[in-house]
Amino acid sequence: MMIRICLLIISTILTVLFAVFAIMGKKYESYIESLDDEEYPLKELYVAGFVLSNIKLFSLKRKLKEDLVSHAKLLYVPRFAEFYANLAWAQALTFVHLFLCISFWFAAMMDSGSLFFLVIGLAFSFYAGYYWLSKIKNDLVKRQAACEDELPEIVSSLALLINSGMTLSDAWSTVAYSKESTAGKLMQEACIEMKNGVSAQEAIYRFGVVTNSSEMKKFTSSLAQGMQKGSDEISQFLMAQASEQWAFKKQRMLQKGEVAASKMLIPIVLIFVGVLVIIISTALGGAFL
Repeated sequence: MMIRICLLIISTILTVLFAVFAIMGKKYESYIESLDDEEYPLKELYVAGFVLSNIKLFSLKRKLKEDLVSHAKLLYVPRFAEFYANLAWAQALTFVHLFLCISFWFAAMMDSGSLFFLVIGLAFSFYAGYYWLSKIKNDLVKRQAACEDELPEIVSSLALLINSGMTLSDAWSTVAYSKESTAGKLMQEACIEMKNGVSAQEAIYRFGVVTNSSEMKKFTSSLAQGMQKGSDEISQFLMAQASEQWAFKKQRMLQKGEVAASKMLIPIVLIFVGVLVIIISTALGGAFL
């Protein structure tokens, strides 16, 4: 009984605090009103996280802040990187606090096993915080993988268009707007930079940087250097790169297949062990009858 009373007191305090933070956070509503509802669920509650982040004990600092900002610079417009880093921190604080409230209330309502359910709730709470803090990095990794998958097709298309007489800038623009893909959108951003006065070399090099892919960086760096030597050099370079990138993609696909096969072994082994336990328990049960 005493445990339930303690859990009720803690859950009440946490809930009241969350409500207070949500009311105090009205001034941060402008921060979240333009966010996409699907990408940022329950965004109206993030204001509580922003209030919490302004408390010195819960402020974003040091290595975590540096990592979030550096990843956000690649995933978003660099000048808004700090905003997205603070947003990720506010999301994490919001969901941790929210899950803690739910966990303590749920545990307090249980007649038995309240501590067990509390531990499970605490685990979910801190996982929610980890999820939102690592989301920017995970999105960056997904984008990197998507760009690497598209690289052979991009190189082949550029080689074909340049061999047909197009300049690199025109060929780049044609490939960029040919389809709405992950790499295509980043190439379109490079096209916009070129139209705004940025040199083609710099725009293409930055495209490689924001993909966060070593293969892309190597390709765009070599391509930018080749632009200084003329179209013949670029054409030869792209033809060689096209065959090389397709070979790399084939190798990556084989590696992914091996990883997928190894992952499939885990459920197969578990099923086998389960069947084995059922057979042995049945046999032993029959022997003792």
